[in-house]
Order: sequence, then structure tokens, then C-alpha cells
Amino acid sequence: MKGWHMYSEIQALKEKGFSIRQVSRLIRVSRNTIRKYWDMPPDEYAATLMCINKLSALSAYEPPVLHWLESYPCMSAAQVRDWLCEKYYVDAAERTVRRFVAGLREKHGIKKKDTPQREYEAVDELPMGFQLQMDFGVKTVRSAYSSRYTKLYVAAFSLSCSRYKWGIFQEKPFTSENLVRALYSCFEYMGGMPCQLVYDQDSILVVSENNGDIIHTHAFAAFLQETHLQTLVCRKSDPETKGKIEAVVRFIKGNFMENRLFMDLDIWNRSFEEWLDRTGNGRVHGTTKRKPCELFAEEQKCLLPLFGSPPEKNADSMSRTVRKDNTILYCSNRYSLPLGTFNTHKTVNLEIVDERLKIFTETSDLLAEHQLCCDKGKLVKADSHRYERNQKVQERLEKTVSLLGEEFREYLTALCVAKPRYVKEQLALVVKTCESYGRETTLKAVLFCSEQELWNASDLANASAALSDRTLPPAATRLPVSDEKYHIDVQHRPLSVYAEAALGARQ
Repeated sequence: MKGWHMYSEIQALKEKGFSIRQVSRLIRVSRNTIRKYWDMPPDEYAATLMCINKLSALSAYEPPVLHWLESYPCMSAAQVRDWLCEKYYVDAAERTVRRFVAGLREKHGIKKKDTPQREYEAVDELPMGFQLQMDFGVKTVRSAYSSRYTKLYVAAFSLSCSRYKWGIFQEKPFTSENLVRALYSCFEYMGGMPCQLVYDQDSILVVSENNGDIIHTHAFAAFLQETHLQTLVCRKSDPETKGKIEAVVRFIKGNFMENRLFMDLDIWNRSFEEWLDRTGNGRVHGTTKRKPCELFAEEQKCLLPLFGSPPEKNADSMSRTVRKDNTILYCSNRYSLPLGTFNTHKTVNLEIVDERLKIFTETSDLLAEHQLCCDKGKLVKADSHRYERNQKVQERLEKTVSLLGEEFREYLTALCVAKPRYVKEQLALVVKTCESYGRETTLKAVLFCSEQELWNASDLANASAALSDRTLPPAATRLPVSDEKYHIDVQHRPLSVYAEAALGARQ
């Protein structure tokens, strides 16, 4: 017994004075069920019955929904509703889907992972057409054709009043030029411009905050000058200033990107625009209690006309991280940067123009330019990016000559040529030798070492030590030795001694 027939029987028997136990026996319905409807008015039962019918209608989709929940336990009821609409064209109410999903989780023991919730402060609503907030997000998604993963970057935009959203994805981090083009595309999508733009102190937008004086990147500064937009730059570590777009990015990542397989960037962006029409802008917003698309129809009239035009798109534009050896990696090859770049720039932007690789700072200043290399594993290095070792050597040589005198120049120059990797140590030892044995003694040792072609400061020190005790030996002796430990007298023995020793060993 179900539906209105069961409810009518319960109420009729109740009016006749039957107890819950007696009614249960008569109509063969559990006492808990009868107790549930015992004091329920007809209008409340009608609403309950409608909800039950809706849940029953969703029960036909239990297998796919159960598969989704088992495959992705963190899947939200909102995303289940969106997938039902996308894949099966089922437009069920949010509350109904939540009850249906909750029932499946309880029935099959599928727990949802708890995520920490952020607290937000309520603020007054802004006038229509006044403000647009923007932010960036990144998420790794799985490929539809393999087990590989792809990192996707999204630039998201949302009008503060209507919550009307737009965004665009790409496979590389955004640059200043990419963002400017995305902003123009957003304005074209919305049919106008806001008065104010709100954004973070991202490196592609802001170079530095000089006590409140914001210094923008070259490309973004040019965009602001052309469009005359007001700006509101959030303080560092203060996302509350643009809490609406923060929620939008989380919504995009959690509802659209989560559990979705990546096939192609164009397909992904088309699917995203369909999602915006269906869910992002087509679902009732929890704060405004209206659909963003409906509220946007009113706000669009308050937008400003579009100023300016998007910059020309480069054939290939991307960013790279600067390595510790002042190089960047592109297509399995290393390309050099000026010395010291690693300490001043963490990332750089790349552009490919006529088979040449141009490397720019985040403010669009040219750092280096190289011919593209077709090989793999090569180091492409400009001469200007090499360490000026010769200059350093010359500076050390001149400093030592000025300290010791011009008489030492020829010998010191020969040392630098013979020991290029140890110039600093060799020159330092020559100075120390002069301090220990005197300049005149060291000059005599320099003459001796030059005649013998002993191009080593250690030989000079030994020669100076010998000269300080006695005169130099004949030229046949390469190096004078003052230590007596090497002068050993050898004892001479007759051969009979060795013959007797050998005979004893045989016996």
C-alpha cells in the first residue's frame, strides 16, 4: 500500500479511534511508517510525496551516479547535478539531487572527504556595472587518452553585482600579454567594460608596491592607459578583498575541472563555455537568489563601451623558470641569460620570432636573444654571457705587479699562463715569498726559475729558501735542496755476505 491510498486509510482508521498498533495490523504497514504520517496534515504529505516521486525518478540514474561517487568520493552533489544535466539532460532541483546523493552515500557507505572551510565577511553590494574581479587558478587533470596528467591554467572573471562569470584556459602560465588578450575577450563576451578592475599583486600584473604606489608591468600598464579603467589592487596575503572571484575559482576547479578528462584545449574551452551557460551562470546563486544570466541582462545595460583593441598574438609565447646557472630550458636545450639573472628574476617570458628565441623579463624588457637549436641537450650560450675570466686575471696580475715591482711582471705573466686555474693562489704565494725572504732574494730566485723554466710559485719559494742559506748550485741541478734528510750514506758489502745468506735460506 502506497501513496494517497495508504495515507487516507491511516487517517480514516485514526478518526474511528483505532490505535497505531491496530492500524498496523489492519493495513499491514509498519508502525514506524504509520507513526510518521499519523499527525501529518494533507498539504505536508503532498509535498513529501512529490519529493519521493522526484527521488524515484532519479533512481533510474542510480548506476551512473553510484559509479561517479565510487570513482570520485569527493564529488559534490552540485557536480552530480551538472553531470546529469550534461550527460543525460536531466534538470533536477538542487535539493532533490542533494537528498538523492546523500541517500546513496549512506546506503553504500561512501564518505566524502572533509575540506577546511574559509571564513568570509559580508560586504555591501556594489552598483551594477561598476566592478569586475579577476583571479587565476591552476589544476592538474588527467588525459582522456593515457594515464598522463596535464596542468591547466585558468584566468577567471566575475562581475561583482550579477556574479556573471567568464574564463579561459591554457596549458602554459599566463603572461602579461596573454592576460590582456583574455580581458579583451571577456569584455567582448560581456558586451562592455566595468568601471573598476580588482586583482591580486600577481607578477604578470604588478612589478612592485612602492609604499602604495603600484608599478605595473609594461603590457598591463599600456592596457590600463588605453582603457582608462580604475584599479583596486589587493594587499599581499589579503584575498578577502576579492572574495567573490576567489569563490568562483574554487567553483570552477571543484565543479567543472574536478574528475573531468582532458582531450584537447579547444574542446576543453568549448565545454567550459557550455558549463557557464548551464551551471556557472545558469544556476541560482546562493546570495542573490537569482540566476547570474538573468541578473546580467539588467547589469549589461550599465557597462561602459569597449575601448582599445587586443594586442597582436605572438606565434609562440610562454614563460620559463630561471635556473641557478643563469639558463632557461626550452625544447630540451639550455639557453643562456646574462650573469646575475637568477638573483633578480625568477621567471622570464619567451617568444619565438623567425626561428629566434627572445627572452624577456616580466616587464617585457629584452634579456637575451638566441638562434633556435634543433638538437637536444645542447647549451646555447652567448659570448656576452660568459664569465670574464681574462679580465679578472689581468686585474690580479696588475695588482701584484704594483705591489712587487715591474721586475716581476714577466715571471708573473708566465705563471698566469702556466697555471690558469690557480692564478689567485700562485700570485698570493709569490707575495708571501717576498715577505718571507725579502725582495732581492726573491728576485734572484725568479731569475733562477726563469732560466730553469720552473713556472710554479712553489719552486720559487723553495729556490728563495735555498738562496737565503747558500749560493745556487750549478745549472745542471734543477732545484736546490737545503734539507739534509735526503743525503744518505750507503754501506758497501762484499758479495760473499749475500752468498752466505742465500745458502742459509736453502738449508
